[in-house]
Amino acid sequence: METNQKKSSLQFLIHFLVWGIITTFPLIFLYSEGERNLLKYFDFSLPIIFLMIVFYSNYLFLIPRFLFNRKIWQFFLVNGLIFIICLIAIDSIKQLYFESLFAKMEMKNHLPPKAKMKEILRYRDFISMSLTVGLAVAIKMTTQWYQSQAEQKELEKLHLASELNNLKHQLSPHFLFNTLNNIYSLISINQDNAQTAVHQLSNLIRYVLYESEQPKVFLSKDLDFTNNYIRLMSLRLASNVKLQTNIMKAEDGMTVAPLLFMTLVENAFKHGISPDQPSSISISIQKAEPGQLICKVVNSNFPKKENDKSGSGIGLNNLNKRLELLYPDAHQMQTEVKDNLYSTTLTLNI
Repeated sequence: METNQKKSSLQFLIHFLVWGIITTFPLIFLYSEGERNLLKYFDFSLPIIFLMIVFYSNYLFLIPRFLFNRKIWQFFLVNGLIFIICLIAIDSIKQLYFESLFAKMEMKNHLPPKAKMKEILRYRDFISMSLTVGLAVAIKMTTQWYQSQAEQKELEKLHLASELNNLKHQLSPHFLFNTLNNIYSLISINQDNAQTAVHQLSNLIRYVLYESEQPKVFLSKDLDFTNNYIRLMSLRLASNVKLQTNIMKAEDGMTVAPLLFMTLVENAFKHGISPDQPSSISISIQKAEPGQLICKVVNSNFPKKENDKSGSGIGLNNLNKRLELLYPDAHQMQTEVKDNLYSTTLTLNI
């Protein structure tokens, strides 16, 4: 509201200054010839007053009402009527108040006869009014374009925020579902570890529900969350699984969008472990250069069967969408399957 008032005040000031300069500029030349020539100034200013009428009739009413609604003929018709009324009014006022001035000007400067002079002035005023309409259209359309662009950007911003919220709401249940499945499996193996897992899960959920609602979080907190999640998942790992982690210690002040790395880590535990075959998971999150992070996750490749809904790929799809929205030109994600290992490398410029 306050911004709109400032814009309106600025527009009013600009219009006031422009018309003020146009109407006062001739005084610089007329004043030097003496006060008697102020009559010339009023004669000169008369068409300007009607140009202002033409300009604001179009700027405030005719352009929004007719031109923007594609009523072209009505727009030209109404402008034609305004031109005729203005020209008649100018002629009438000049006849009443400037008749003697015209006579003196004709005698002194050997100007064309009065009738011919009126025709020339009418033609001049008609051209001036036409140019004024063109100027009003140009200014109004430019203003309208800037307003449309601003509204479009605001709509895009709201759309992005809404889409990100939807993705987060999908992400939280997805994370909870997978973690509860792991704890459920752990109960039958080791009840003590299962109790520890429930306590750790409560801390993780607190982060997901509260911290991750922010657009950016401290990198240190997000890496702590990732480490805690890895510890929770490792409670149920069998002896045939080899786990390696290499996660950096974040510098103070570095921020990142929350829960970006968790999807890759989660997928490694979900798809990289076999109950009866040797398996491996390697997780690395390191700073490559100032402002750049590289998250590389390599795990054994055990593709899910088509009838296994746990391999639906919701997490990776959401991650790709979030990266496109949050880091459109500042990320790169590559996946590769080689030697029965599935690797994902996320490069992020933060």
